Amino acid sequence: MSGAEGHLLLFLRDGIAPPQGWLRLRDGVVRARGSAGVPPPPIDTDVMQVDERVVLVVPGEDVVIHWIELPALSRPQAIAAARLMASEVSATPLDRLHVALGGADGAARAMALVSAERMAAWLAQAQALGFDADSILPEPLLMLPPESGTICWLRDGRHLLRGDTVALAADPALAGLLTEDPPLAIEDAAVEAGLGTVLASPVLDLRQGAFARRRRWRIDWVLLRRLVMLGGLMLLAVLAVQLVLILKYSLAADRLQRDLTSVARGALPRAGTIDEPAEQLSARLAELRGQGEGFSATAAIVFAAVRDTANVELAAFSFDEQGILRVTATAANPADLTALARRIEAGGLAVEAGDARPGGGRQIAELSVRSR
Repeated sequence: MSGAEGHLLLFLRDGIAPPQGWLRLRDGVVRARGSAGVPPPPIDTDVMQVDERVVLVVPGEDVVIHWIELPALSRPQAIAAARLMASEVSATPLDRLHVALGGADGAARAMALVSAERMAAWLAQAQALGFDADSILPEPLLMLPPESGTICWLRDGRHLLRGDTVALAADPALAGLLTEDPPLAIEDAAVEAGLGTVLASPVLDLRQGAFARRRRWRIDWVLLRRLVMLGGLMLLAVLAVQLVLILKYSLAADRLQRDLTSVARGALPRAGTIDEPAEQLSARLAELRGQGEGFSATAAIVFAAVRDTANVELAAFSFDEQGILRVTATAANPADLTALARRIEAGGLAVEAGDARPGGGRQIAELSVRSR
């Protein structure tokens, strides 16, 4: 069975350490009882002691129960309103008073007033016996309310009265004065027969607010295993993505290497062996470019100087492995050739100009251009 179907009722009295009686219920039926002392663990192997709900049954004369009408409020708002009402009907200061509020079943809700010191003593008494109570119920609320009138349960020389909006404990001499009609007496068996219904949905539980049961952290091993499995799957997914990326990059690098080798075969001399295409292409480019500034940079400066010098034309030019650009220029007069040489020098190159000679009605000169 589940733990919610089992209950252990401990009847406490102030100043008496062992409970003054106990009942053990299963499926709402009393299966074991004791008149005093600490109850033993359940004998039925289908019932685990840790799954039993422990209910402390406290004296009715220590708890004052009122039925109050509250509008539709949230739980915190309803508690605040109940405390305001409690301050009007109780002489005990609110800081020493525990106010418990029942559920909203109908027009009226049960409100219980009990000393905070008394609540702490009951909990300490149960803990000293090795029990952490799940609920605390006043004795009068163990009875189901009758359809009409009031019922009376004689217990330990006291009359416990229960009506639709009545739940209290009184001396026999006063019990008849607290109700309009004489209460109907009921036996223990009648009360025990209704305990299953009462405990399934109690009218009011004193263990709330400052005295609410603290939730114990328990490891959900099933959830933990699922989280570990999910974490492992996520880790495998991340590793798989990384492996795919590594494979993708490796294939791309191989493809790039093949493309570079293909380009090198077309650019390098056919007689050579291609071992390191990148290094061999760089070496071939340096060889073709020559020393100094290289052909492109040197020719660009020379062409710009020819463009900016009037009456000057290029007749021929060549570039050798030493990085020297040899230019044959023609001009209308030697002064124009000298101006061309100055512009090339202004571009950052060194110029060695040969003597001008006539030819075809123009002046011809050889210029050797190199880096400085």
